[in-house]
Amino acid sequence: MNKKQIRNYHLDLRMKLSISDLDTYSGMVNSKILEIIEKINPQKSVGLFYPYKNEVDVLRISNNLINKNITCSLPRVISKGAALKYFEYNPHNPSLEKGFGGIMEPTGEVALDPDIIIASCSAFNEQGYRVGYGGGFFDRTIEELKKKGNLKTILAAFEIQKTNFNFQESFDQKVDYICSEQKIYSL
Repeated sequence: MNKKQIRNYHLDLRMKLSISDLDTYSGMVNSKILEIIEKINPQKSVGLFYPYKNEVDVLRISNNLINKNITCSLPRVISKGAALKYFEYNPHNPSLEKGFGGIMEPTGEVALDPDIIIASCSAFNEQGYRVGYGGGFFDRTIEELKKKGNLKTILAAFEIQKTNFNFQESFDQKVDYICSEQKIYSL
């Protein structure tokens, strides 16, 4: 299978999740993400993502992070072929608008570099690589931010998104952790 076939197959599986399973599994994944964040102990901020097409709802952990004085941020597409930029997100005053691909994005003015990025995917393998939506945004962002500092990356996904295919290419960025409802993959 090529990346497009892997993407389509796993997106179809994810779109078939019931609202109840989506809610339950998101809670389980988020618990594991919070466990990892506690271990990493970020200094400033965590980059979340706005859930799209039945993705894990990682926005649900924003209050937990804010209560620990950790700034939450969301990515915004600046231009095709460029890395994402992160802007502060507060669930009590979200300040969002529809952006690239119809995904909600922050409207902030001052970009910040998160200590941890939580990424989404359409599929992943146990080697720590992800298949996104085909734009390469997260790969470029992870590569750029790793050059600036000690970035840690967490992939939030459901176990049905796991594939046994080694699809990764030279430009694909490996994540540090994958959290599914069933387990934490530490890479």
